[in-house]
Amino acid sequence: MFRRLAGALASVIFGYASYWSVRLAIADHFARDHSATAIERAIRLAPNNPEYYLRLADVSPPAAPAAIERAVELNPLNSSVWLERAQVAEDRKDYPAAETYLLRAVELDRTLAPRWSLTAYYFRRHAPQRFWPAVRAALDVSYDDVTPLFEMCWKLAPEPARILHDAIPARPAVLRQYLDFLLAQNRPDLAAPVVKQLLQNPAPDSLGSLLDYCDLLLSKGNLSPALETWNILASKRLLNDPPLAPAQGLSLTNSRFEFPFLSRGFDWRLEQSEGVFAVRRGSPALLRFDFSGKQPEICELLSRYLPLEPSRHYRLTVTYETTTLSGNTGLKWRVLDSVAGSDLLPEAWLHASEGSPLRQQFAFSVASGVRLGRLLLEYDRIPGTVLIEGSLSLRAVELAFAK
Repeated sequence: MFRRLAGALASVIFGYASYWSVRLAIADHFARDHSATAIERAIRLAPNNPEYYLRLADVSPPAAPAAIERAVELNPLNSSVWLERAQVAEDRKDYPAAETYLLRAVELDRTLAPRWSLTAYYFRRHAPQRFWPAVRAALDVSYDDVTPLFEMCWKLAPEPARILHDAIPARPAVLRQYLDFLLAQNRPDLAAPVVKQLLQNPAPDSLGSLLDYCDLLLSKGNLSPALETWNILASKRLLNDPPLAPAQGLSLTNSRFEFPFLSRGFDWRLEQSEGVFAVRRGSPALLRFDFSGKQPEICELLSRYLPLEPSRHYRLTVTYETTTLSGNTGLKWRVLDSVAGSDLLPEAWLHASEGSPLRQQFAFSVASGVRLGRLLLEYDRIPGTVLIEGSLSLRAVELAFAK
């Protein structure tokens, strides 16, 4: 008899559990529908699920206040229901309640979402005294893209020193993103104190942003901070090249192409031109250019920035060989004043002699006010000749003071 009773009880329990499983499955099906009617049906089937009340609040603004209150009653330790409750209060212009609910969400959940919401609330309310601690707390735990937080800072108070001091924590990931933000605004002048912090212990994942900083400075002819940044990266072994020392005549590194090109900062930059194919290869390494005869009549092939000493004389030495080229090739080196754009090295043509390695030297002088130059290898078709076909292989490009 006891066995029969136990079996019957088990059947009842199983049936009851099956009933609720089916009922909850149906409720979940209704809740996935983005209509108030369907979600209300889900609530009738499963009245103790706080998630359904949050969904109802999203799709039915008139029902939102009561739905949010019920969600809070059912799950008061869930930060998301407090965030929703704060939004409803703010929509109703009950600002003290909105702030209280946001603070409660932050208390319950130490991750980014509640802190971001509190920061955005203080931004909308234009409450700077509360905004700065809130945004600092958000950035302290931030991840991924936090550009909107930086934008709030600048819209609320466009004061660079205050933003860096009050809002930006000394976290490399945040500093790197803030540097990217300033560079996107074309403001390398404001980026200097950010870079200074990053360079105290530069990490590999900050290298790209720091090189972007160098490039923007160089494009504006601002040598000193670009060179300082480059040399610190080199001294920390984040670059293959040693630091540059223009006062000692060391203005060009990777002269024999041992290392892959960064195409950034003070390294070589390969320029892309239709009909010209370039490859770095071999041991010892060389840089080879193949000309198809379909390249433009004038095109840049290779370039780099040079930190120079004013009022000094230099000697550029190029070691190279050619294939199926002869005489005056139309290939020439130029050194430009990177600010004024004037030629420091005029008419430095490369001559070809097939099958024989060549070594040419070119001399140029730097004017008294010039500290930054740009070295270029370019093709410039000589009038009366056809476009060249063949190859140029560079073995070494060296720069030194002329005696």
